[in-house]
Amino acid sequence: MKRISVCGIGVLLVLAGCKTAEKSQIQTAFQNAGGGDVAQATPQGISSFLAQHEDLRKQLTPLCNAQKAKAPADWSTSDEGKICTANAQANFFGKPQLKSDGVKF
Repeated sequence: MKRISVCGIGVLLVLAGCKTAEKSQIQTAFQNAGGGDVAQATPQGISSFLAQHEDLRKQLTPLCNAQKAKAPADWSTSDEGKICTANAQANFFGKPQLKSDGVKF
């Protein structure tokens, strides 16, 4: 009887220590677009992927801005934070080439 109680308490402690977070809308959109596993990707790799997917960047930008405004200090190291940081970099550096109108100054 005592052994069952000890095992039951042990199982409860193990389950209480497990933390499963639901994927956010940002992570889901990134993965649905073919972005792969964010946990295994570098910010540079994520940024390169986003630079090639302008429609995804446009979708993520307002979501990231809203999350960033209310995020804790360690958010940027989370999967969602990595995507949003890479999205900001891709928005800055990944813009399409502008064509000149040919008029000189």
